[in-house]
Amino acid sequence: MIADHGIRGLRVEEVAAAAGVSTSLLYYHFKNRAGLVNAAFEYANEQAPSTALRVASDRRSGYEALESALLAELDDAPEVRDYSVVWGDVCANAVFDPDLRAGVRQVTRSWRDTLTGAIERGTADGSIRSEIDAEEAADMLVTLIEGFSVRWLAGSLELARARELLLRAMQTLRPSSAR
Repeated sequence: MIADHGIRGLRVEEVAAAAGVSTSLLYYHFKNRAGLVNAAFEYANEQAPSTALRVASDRRSGYEALESALLAELDDAPEVRDYSVVWGDVCANAVFDPDLRAGVRQVTRSWRDTLTGAIERGTADGSIRSEIDAEEAADMLVTLIEGFSVRWLAGSLELARARELLLRAMQTLRPSSAR
């Protein structure tokens, strides 16, 4: 419902009706509207394509797995687009709603940690430069994906261009012999 109407248009009563449960049951499980929004944000994060990075792949290098997962975050498949909309809307609303900030910090940290692990796998297998600070690079990649997603969803950047720019930025992770 957030992907369809945004957080501002989210009504707990409508969520309860769509789920076929009572409003009081939602409040019991989520305590308040912010709890419901944070749970939706966590769910969107868990469904995001880059969660595949949590499982190491023997078939691809660390760089290849990272590149594939991040490109999948910029995809116009309806479910990926919906998760991107939820992510962007929750982050934007957290600017004005302190009840959302802790959830945004936690989920963003989790995503950054996932990317950090993938980058570390790439440095271990030589597909990512060994001198790369994995956590710093992960923070930059999270920021790039968030920015590209917002611009793509808002119509100010074509999806193909966002993917192209992401690939160009990611090349800086590669050893010079692989660029």
